[in-house]
This record gives sequence, structure tokens and C-alpha cells, in this order.
Amino acid sequence: MAGSVRSDFFFPFLAITLLTKVLGPDVHFLFWTLKGGKACCWVMTHRTDGSTSEPSSTPGYLQDVRKVVEGWDPLVWKIASKTPEEKLSDWKLLYCDPLPSWVSGYASPVPGRYGRVCLLGDAAHPFLPTSAQGASQAMEDGVTLAVLLRQAGKDNVRGALRAYQDVRYDRVKAVQKTGEDKRDAWHRADWDEVKRDPKKVTWRYASWILSFDAEKHAEEVGYDAIKKASPAQAHL
Repeated sequence: MAGSVRSDFFFPFLAITLLTKVLGPDVHFLFWTLKGGKACCWVMTHRTDGSTSEPSSTPGYLQDVRKVVEGWDPLVWKIASKTPEEKLSDWKLLYCDPLPSWVSGYASPVPGRYGRVCLLGDAAHPFLPTSAQGASQAMEDGVTLAVLLRQAGKDNVRGALRAYQDVRYDRVKAVQKTGEDKRDAWHRADWDEVKRDPKKVTWRYASWILSFDAEKHAEEVGYDAIKKASPAQAHL
């Protein structure tokens, strides 16, 4: 594959010494070092034939990697070629919408028939790696759930769980979409535009993602959400 654009970043606050990003049509390659340069890792996302209907992992082969990065910055193959092939995996990634319901019996109007079990994190809303938000959104789920359980009290746990989905769903779906958007920005970039302005493919996050305070938000909207989710608990 001809053509690639390389950029290097430093993230000491993440204990990442160096992150190298190489982009090309329908492909991106990330390499980073950890533990003061004593450990390293790389990942390459590339287009496949689309025959996979579910995320899956199969053994990876260096010969397949080499075909994809042919014509790229020689550093890419130099890094990849050092990988023990038995450690190489080929993960099939799919964009998946959030599940329609994270709470058991969510659609039931009868209070006693919903809210016994709930999902959070990737179990409810899987993220593409390009979002780099899967873990943080799981933490936001946990914080929100904790606030709502406290506000609802022990007698209305089910109402709190149902309210949890109502409070979180729209934000999670919006954040999740950024992974797809970023992947497309990298894989379908106008390279003439990128040469003029490399910032078009830098790893940036919208302020509405980073500045969000999940605990504060849950405190502000929690009681109303619980009341709406608990028709039999109207005093909340």
C-alpha cells in the first residue's frame, strides 16, 4: 500500500514514553512504549472483506502484516517484524450500537418486573479502540449508578437501575460515535489537505467529552430521572 503519514507524541501522564501513529488509506498503525521504554506494544487496524458478523480473535501472521504496510515508512515493518508470531492476534472489530436495553425488563411498565440486573461498560455499549473512551465511559457508568442508588435508597433499587440507563444512554451513544468518526477521519483522509494541515488527523478529543463531570450530572438530574422511572414511587 503506497503512502503513509507518521507522527510522534509523548504522554508522560499516561506512563507512555512514546506513541507513534502512522496513517494510510483504510489503515492506521499505532506503536507505543511503556515502563520507561522497557516494554512496547503495537496495533494495526485495517479493512477486511467484511465477512465477520461478530467480533472475534484468530492467530495473526507477519506475512499478512507485511502485505498491508508495503510501501509505508520502513519503521512500521521494522517494528512489526520483531514481534514473536505466536503473540500476534488478528482481532475482528465491528461498530456496534449500544444495546437497546441495559436493564432487565427495562421496557416493562410494571415496577416489579424490571431492574433486577443491569449492564455497564463494554457489556452495554462496546467502543471501537479509536474512541479511546471505553474505560472512561465504564467509570462514568459506575459513578452514575452509585449516585442514583444512593438517591433512590434501598427500597427503590429497581427505579435507580432504570433511571441509570435513562441518564447515560444518549451521552454514551454520542461518545461511542466518535470512535467511528475518528477512524473515518484517519482512513479516508484527504492527504493533500493533511499535508497542508496535519492537525486534521491528530488525536484530539472534544471538550464536551473531557470536561464532563458524571457525578455532578447525576446529582443534578438523578431525582427527576428516578421519579420518572418509578411510577409507583412518585414521592421521590
